[in-house]
Amino acid sequence: MTTDGRHAAPTSAPNAIPMHPAPPPPPKRPPGQTITCPICASTLDWESLPLYRWDQGAAKYVDLKLGAGISATQKAQSLRTASIRCADPEQPNAYHYLPYSYGRYGRPSVYGFVGATNSGKTHLLTAMIGQLEKYGLGPGLRHRPITLAGHQYLKNHQIGPFLNDSKVIEHTRLNSIGLVDILAVREGDGTERPIALFDVAGGDLLEIDAARKFLDVADGLFFVVNSDELGGDELGDQTFSTVLELLEASGRLSEVSAAIILGKADLLRFDDPVTRWMRQPDQTLDAKASLEESADVYAYLQVRNAHAWTRPYRDCRKATLHVASATGTGAVENGRFVRGVRPVRVLNPLIALMAMTGVITSEEAKQIGM
Repeated sequence: MTTDGRHAAPTSAPNAIPMHPAPPPPPKRPPGQTITCPICASTLDWESLPLYRWDQGAAKYVDLKLGAGISATQKAQSLRTASIRCADPEQPNAYHYLPYSYGRYGRPSVYGFVGATNSGKTHLLTAMIGQLEKYGLGPGLRHRPITLAGHQYLKNHQIGPFLNDSKVIEHTRLNSIGLVDILAVREGDGTERPIALFDVAGGDLLEIDAARKFLDVADGLFFVVNSDELGGDELGDQTFSTVLELLEASGRLSEVSAAIILGKADLLRFDDPVTRWMRQPDQTLDAKASLEESADVYAYLQVRNAHAWTRPYRDCRKATLHVASATGTGAVENGRFVRGVRPVRVLNPLIALMAMTGVITSEEAKQIGM
């Protein structure tokens, strides 16, 4: 790392093994803590806000009333699917809703995906959550969904069709900053830490106002490099530079960690060192291997004249580079991946970002992204 906190070329670091978990204590939200809305950046006194519920018949949110005689069990059941309404101060009478569970466990670590519309961000995010559902985070780490109804909807309508039926997922809609899932992560016998995963339309990140609000609350970003476009534009992905310039202008560049993902790596599977890392295991918290992979991917992008794509590594205080493929194949016909979907190494970037943002706190985690 250079004297101003930014990265030089990656070198090496040592290795260790995380602890095994113990049953967690019931989560308790610190009294009086406020939560920042990730959509409009408003500061919310979470427990003082009125509650809403989604009325399926009316197809809209309606007031949620918790009667005085309601039992503790009935209240807990209602709160699992309750929502909070937030009003954007810059757009009068424009409301958006967040799950009540979003702010119950303290301030969530907010992660977003950065990349152009065709970069494969949504497929990568879907594959990541699907692999979490199947395999977990690896030794010493546990996770669970906080919003059960939202997680089940995601499984039924996006993850299942993608992994089981090999269906192509539509691009994220413009003017859409979507809260995809909220997970509680626990390391060893520590307390649970919430993480929130957001999918942001690539076009929105090029709109300064829309990007500014989200970047004011983001803790970590996945910068998704589209392997299909390497060599096509030496200026790289415009969303990368827009995001980094906004972070620098707001003074937050040193606060946000970055995982740069060489996505759609199946297209480069015969190139060294891509082929080497495609064969390495996923779900690993290994500082030495992480630094070796970062060095290899950084060098590969330099050789491919993709210098601009490495800018997040050079600019952010903590950053890693990764090889991953959400699908394992790029052949599409009639809205399906014709050879099926086989995600490759999609969890390592998430584990690295959790380490760099302090969700994972072991000695090994502290050396990730140095």
